[in-house]
Amino acid sequence: MDKMPKILFAMIGGGVGWLVEEFRPTFPLIIVAVIFIVYDAYTAYQLDKRVHKKYPDKVKRDKTKFNSFEFSKVVKQTIPKRLTLIFLAYLVEHWVFIHVSIPLSYVVTGVICFEQAWSIMENESSCRSEEDSRFWKWLQRIMIDKTERHFDVHLADLDPKKKPGRKRKEVQEDEDA
Repeated sequence: MDKMPKILFAMIGGGVGWLVEEFRPTFPLIIVAVIFIVYDAYTAYQLDKRVHKKYPDKVKRDKTKFNSFEFSKVVKQTIPKRLTLIFLAYLVEHWVFIHVSIPLSYVVTGVICFEQAWSIMENESSCRSEEDSRFWKWLQRIMIDKTERHFDVHLADLDPKKKPGRKRKEVQEDEDA
């Protein structure tokens, strides 16, 4: 009876060792993806602070969109889903497309990083004051302003250039006229 736990631990250790060795090439990809995801969460936090500073009467502090619960959601849901995609891409790359040289795990990681980088740029360009760089204003022409969508601040009520029910293209046409 004494040998049973030793055998069980040896089998579990062997399985973990095999998993680590099998997926070792994905570790740098995972680190890069996690850095992008965590930085996106940080820029969402920074956006939350800018919104509360710019619209203190429109946004109640007890209704913050970025809090520890939201960050735990990033850690518990977003990161595992993205890492699973990287693992699956690696498995497909090495076990399914064995005769084709497609770096699928790199492509999937690139897509994840692009998605996060786009979100980071949306967060950074949203809710900027007039004194901020022209770069952020230029980005707002092609990106979504997350202020209204994430924080229930209706910018159409606050900014006469943004009228309710209008698309960004219509607003741009009026400004050009």
